[in-house]
Amino acid sequence: MNENSTKFIWVCILTIGMCSLILAAGSGVPHYYMAVTALISFTIAALGLRNTIALDKAGAPLSAVSASTARYMGLVYAWGALALFVTYYFILPEWREWPVFFGALALVAVVSLFFATALSNDVARGKDDPTLLKIGRILTIVQFAGTVVAVIGLLIDPDKQFLNTAKLDWAAQTVFLFGAIALAAISAAALFYTRDRQPAA
Repeated sequence: MNENSTKFIWVCILTIGMCSLILAAGSGVPHYYMAVTALISFTIAALGLRNTIALDKAGAPLSAVSASTARYMGLVYAWGALALFVTYYFILPEWREWPVFFGALALVAVVSLFFATALSNDVARGKDDPTLLKIGRILTIVQFAGTVVAVIGLLIDPDKQFLNTAKLDWAAQTVFLFGAIALAAISAAALFYTRDRQPAA
């Protein structure tokens, strides 16, 4: 599959996802919103895992695997930012705090994609950057730990705010939950498949 085809598929996935999300948010049915959010988040995670495994099997450079990981992480964050924007700007504007979370997710998405580009440039030059790879691994470990804690916290919450439409942030809680699960999966795969391939100092 060439790059243009991949971009077209991503545009279609995000477009369909955004339209479905708007309808789900407008319906006020949390289970519908959860289904759409989970589907898109898990689709990104599944594609990220498949790409990581394929690169590992092909013996691709460590920078190539790390670049792919950072790229799919960035897509999860970007999806989360877009989900918050379309939900709270167009449908549920009563929750005033959404711009803060939108900005945070968008910023992390940009940083992740920038990191992925830097690693891809190293692949093109045929040389790994040990410092960049180590930073990436540390951030991945921190992110994995953080997302696991976030998922556990959301699931054991007795109020289950992502099912309670009386709470203004119910939709955001859903985005956070499935985004965290997707990020945890991508992070775990990256750490597992690169465990024996760390660069020397």
